[in-house]
Amino acid sequence: MYHFADSGENKSKQKEISAESLLNLSINFADSTNCNVATPRLISGTGYSYLGQRKILLSQVCEGNGMANEQFRLIDLIDDMCEGKDVFFRSVRLVEDIMSHDVKTLTLDDTVKTCGKFMKDKKIRHVCVMDPPTEEGGKPVFVGIVSGRDIDRQISPYLGKIGEENTDQKAIRQPLTQIVTRQPKSVSPETPIPDMIATMVDNRVDMVPVLVDDYLVGIVTASDIIKIFVRLNTIRQLCANVEKQQQKPRLADLASGASVDLTTLLSSALRTVEDVMTEQVVWLEEQDNLAIAMDIMQEGKFRHVPIVDKEGRLTGIISDRDILRYLPIRSKQGQVQGACSAGTRDEVFRSCLFDVAPEDASLGLLVKNIMSQEIVHVLPTCSFYDAVKMLHEMKISCLPVVDSEKKLCGIVTATDVMRGLLAAYKLTAKSEV
Repeated sequence: MYHFADSGENKSKQKEISAESLLNLSINFADSTNCNVATPRLISGTGYSYLGQRKILLSQVCEGNGMANEQFRLIDLIDDMCEGKDVFFRSVRLVEDIMSHDVKTLTLDDTVKTCGKFMKDKKIRHVCVMDPPTEEGGKPVFVGIVSGRDIDRQISPYLGKIGEENTDQKAIRQPLTQIVTRQPKSVSPETPIPDMIATMVDNRVDMVPVLVDDYLVGIVTASDIIKIFVRLNTIRQLCANVEKQQQKPRLADLASGASVDLTTLLSSALRTVEDVMTEQVVWLEEQDNLAIAMDIMQEGKFRHVPIVDKEGRLTGIISDRDILRYLPIRSKQGQVQGACSAGTRDEVFRSCLFDVAPEDASLGLLVKNIMSQEIVHVLPTCSFYDAVKMLHEMKISCLPVVDSEKKLCGIVTATDVMRGLLAAYKLTAKSEV
């Protein structure tokens, strides 16, 4: 797979390696330590294929590290990464290097019920909605995204129960054209990874479609971004012996323009959960109701709110999706909830999903009857990389942080991890100036 060194007449030629191959190398690192990561592959099911053609001359990678251009071997590249020479961050730079090609799609004619089952079966939280080609040989056109939250908002809490109404069945038979989010935030394969992360964090979205000329070629999810830290941790573990021998760098070293081992710098700066957690946590008590929880989430733009008892001990957590499962399907005007425009979503956080009549009985429900009580939590001294691995492997979006008495002292979310990676790329860019 990797052709770093040639013999004979080819010996003097420059060697090159694609960014995707270099990423695959880090995936192989992960495989060697039993980390579960997905292997990139060409997109299927959308009528369009994309494989980035960007190449990185291996001589360019090696030149800045004082390495010979000739007879470069795979083991040399591994050594280079273990010595923290920023091969990873300098090579995995664009969306095409990390995007998922295996995109699960549905059409505008598929129903809410079909989409909900599809998401459950495929274990995904977002579905890209396509408009089938109108002529033979044409390509499906990307229309928008339906999220698990959109589906939850259309399923009545009384569906299949004694209180079920005719409108409940009508809601799940709606075609996706009624609820799809059109013209969502998107990126291209050539978008720099920091710009993509900033787009996701600023707009508080968990997934962005990757488009080329308005055709879908891939997606990037928060999970894909977290995987980057999983891979970095694999490199860090493989290079533990080298790291112990090196003097720990400081952020001041980077600011002064000194040569910095970025992988080791991250290990030094992001040691424990305490280094990245949000300390000023907004929380609720068990006797608070759904209306209060919705107000807090909208005001603070939160997706999760911890629940504590009178002594401040963590007893549960409530998410926006928990709330959506208890809201009625009708809006204030008595209409079945339809799709929201992108502008509406941006104006007030969750304004569309939380659209419910102020007198609705669901708003009086106590959070203790809705919250999740089986909580995965960590101590402030928990390793940052262990926390990231938990988020990735358990497919969760947040980890409450508690002290030895289980009193709440912070929270770590997938967004915090994304911000950490964004900072890492900024450090890389600064070190190149």
